[in-house]
Amino acid sequence: MVTETIIHLCRRYGSPSIVKNCHNASGKRGVFKPCWGYSEEPKEQILAAYYERPSMIGIERIFEVSRHTLADWLGKKTAQTHQ
Repeated sequence: MVTETIIHLCRRYGSPSIVKNCHNASGKRGVFKPCWGYSEEPKEQILAAYYERPSMIGIERIFEVSRHTLADWLGKKTAQTHQ
């Protein structure tokens, strides 16, 4: 059996001694695979799901989006409608 070993380096510090979410022994941390924003289509889909059944925890679990991000989107959406 052939086993392939992949060594991941910390994106910020270049260290191979990382564990989940880029924590290292010195306490520095980062995100292993960062997500740099959402396009408009998934954002609208997530907001539509929230308006059908408003449970931020449920939306967070299903779509893997932070409640804080969802709250920001909702705040911006209501600010746009009030202008």
